[in-house]
Amino acid sequence: MMRKFFVALLAGAVAVGLAVPAFAADLKFTGAYRVRFQFDENLPCLEDVGVPGGIDCSGHTFQTRFRPRFDVETEGGVKGVLRLEIGDVPFGGAATSGTSIKGSGGDRGADGVNVETKWAYIDFPVPATPLRLRAGIQDFFTSKALLLDDDGSGISLYGKLGEINASAWWFRANAGGATTTVGSEGERARDLYAIDLSTSPIKDLNLNLYFVYDHDSETPIAGTSATGFWFGAGAAGKVQNIRWDLDFVYGTKEILPAADQAGWVVDGGVGMALPGTALDLELRGWYATGDKGDGGDNEGYPVLYSGSGGHEPGTQVWGGGGAIDIDATADSPENTWGVGVIATWKATPTFKIAGNVHFIGVVDEGTAASPSAIGDGILAGVDSVGTEVGVKLDYTIAKGLVFTLTAGHLFLGDETVFGVTTFDDVTKIAGVLNYGF
Repeated sequence: MMRKFFVALLAGAVAVGLAVPAFAADLKFTGAYRVRFQFDENLPCLEDVGVPGGIDCSGHTFQTRFRPRFDVETEGGVKGVLRLEIGDVPFGGAATSGTSIKGSGGDRGADGVNVETKWAYIDFPVPATPLRLRAGIQDFFTSKALLLDDDGSGISLYGKLGEINASAWWFRANAGGATTTVGSEGERARDLYAIDLSTSPIKDLNLNLYFVYDHDSETPIAGTSATGFWFGAGAAGKVQNIRWDLDFVYGTKEILPAADQAGWVVDGGVGMALPGTALDLELRGWYATGDKGDGGDNEGYPVLYSGSGGHEPGTQVWGGGGAIDIDATADSPENTWGVGVIATWKATPTFKIAGNVHFIGVVDEGTAASPSAIGDGILAGVDSVGTEVGVKLDYTIAKGLVFTLTAGHLFLGDETVFGVTTFDDVTKIAGVLNYGF
């Protein structure tokens, strides 16, 4: 099925080329294959409240994915980009109650409806300006993905204004009707607007400033978010062989019917390659506000929407899932602080190994009646998350082909019991084979 699809696509491209031979266009085809797996213990049950005894909290999965990308460029710098995704297809297919769902393409026969559109946009220079305009389905990203890292439909205007790299974009997150009565299309839409500025005033110093406005025209039901505003600032640099980075994000949004949520996060690190050795050391840390649980406004660091961004502090279990993010424990750093050390040894030009030790604490426990949530809502009312010990190996097999293996163990804190819930330590072993061309 997939072979026929690409043959038809190629035949169509050839037909177009023959039909308009005078229209010069450059076509570039690139792609990225990924096969990954994960074995874990207690990760599926970490966020469950009141898990009864006897539930199996171990899991394993294998997945495959291919992302082909087609770039077409014509005279005048006009580009068209199409990026598709086949996957992530789980080995054996997706399952519910032990029954395979036809169409996933991962079970016997391997036939499935599993081709998705990741990007589909037109990119062209704006006449008489140094700017370019990109319209269609594209990626939207803020520094370190602390706020946003997602694909969506919208328009972005970007370019270099003097010494400043500037971009302004509009991202339609929802056409309306997701949480309330559906109106006409666009009438109750949820739109994100942003301005992103970056510059390098001197060598080895990069500065970034961005603003994101979330305008929700719906009339949300109680407990859902509405309009919000975020401000972010970041800096990164290098002094001799010492590198550093620091990011700050403040956000505020309405939570219906009467409360608001406002909080902030700071994330940074400093590292260096030890002279005359193959060893690199890095110290990383973060702090994100949490809800005091006092019945007033929520003081926790707000996110745009669930899964809009990710937090990757160099861990393998905690945060966004590390290098192999099949399952994430907490995409949002809300109500946590942490500090960690990462040591990387480059044994050969094609092989390196890294180890990490992180301690994750809690900013605010809340109250007995209203315990403060941690991350994406997992764990509540605990005084610390715990300590993670992890390892990551990267081996370049051939040009463009890299195998990564990770393992981590999260030793949960002393107070890991809340109500009827008992949280157990988490172990995760995962690997991925990436091939890009």
